[in-house]
Amino acid sequence: MLQFDAPLICLQGAQVLRIQQPLFSTNRKSKSLAVSWPLPSFATMGTTSSSFSALQDPFDATQFQQVLSTWLAPMRLECSHPLLVGWYNKARAETADGTQSIEGPDDAVAFAIYSVPQFLEVVVEHYAREKPERDIVDGATNAILGELRNQLPSSLDAQVINTDVGPPYFHVQTIGAVCAEDQHVEAEDVKGEGSAEWREDLEDRLEETRDPKMWGTESAMRRYAYRALVVLRNGKQALEKPEPLEFLSIEDKKRVLSEYNLRHQLCLWRDLSESHPADRRYSPDEFFFFTETSPEKRRCENDHEDEQP
Repeated sequence: MLQFDAPLICLQGAQVLRIQQPLFSTNRKSKSLAVSWPLPSFATMGTTSSSFSALQDPFDATQFQQVLSTWLAPMRLECSHPLLVGWYNKARAETADGTQSIEGPDDAVAFAIYSVPQFLEVVVEHYAREKPERDIVDGATNAILGELRNQLPSSLDAQVINTDVGPPYFHVQTIGAVCAEDQHVEAEDVKGEGSAEWREDLEDRLEETRDPKMWGTESAMRRYAYRALVVLRNGKQALEKPEPLEFLSIEDKKRVLSEYNLRHQLCLWRDLSESHPADRRYSPDEFFFFTETSPEKRRCENDHEDEQP
């Protein structure tokens, strides 16, 4: 069986790819990022944009999603559709023997939080203000999540976790799949005339470029993806599980799988078509920052941004 290296997730040993819709692609032709100084503090941004105190009983997942989305927007973060803890735990039981399960009632509602274009502005501002000694991206994320914990009503018994750090550790790409935030893509999804030849050709090229037994994820590949998980253990609701996403064309599936497997470090697999909305693309600064894996080089880039007037 042909197996592809996965940028985000492994399921039952088969290498697959999860793509978010709309996928945030890289706009390498755009001008550099313009940072507006100073951005408000996370506490100010949250309290002025939304109020969780306005939530009404009984708990309503749609209302909570709207309030959370509004609260996150100034920090260049977005939240997923609501999902149930039971959906995720069932998927993990079927694909990974129940590892990385969420502790909570099956009907408890949860949300994944992910960053979007211009999140680098937030990281730069936090670095300029706080000068964190460790990972500067996680430093900004943790500060935001800390303020979110303070804002959430205690009655919801919320658990807010930085999924890049843990513990606990969760398989956020599985979360994205069960709440229809991601499309699950693997080689067998490429069908039609010439598909068998395409898979065979890619398999041959993979044998020339990397160990076919090489597994795991590439940490740099999720920089523009999931940041956190919010589990509302007392926020319970019967939800209808959405149908899996299916939005990529056959040609896009081929290109994305080929790009990731053959030269994932270039991040071209993140791009969709030229018609992708410009406001959903990454700037060159964001692209180079988040594909740089050296903490010291990232810090130097932030120092350079800090010098801007």
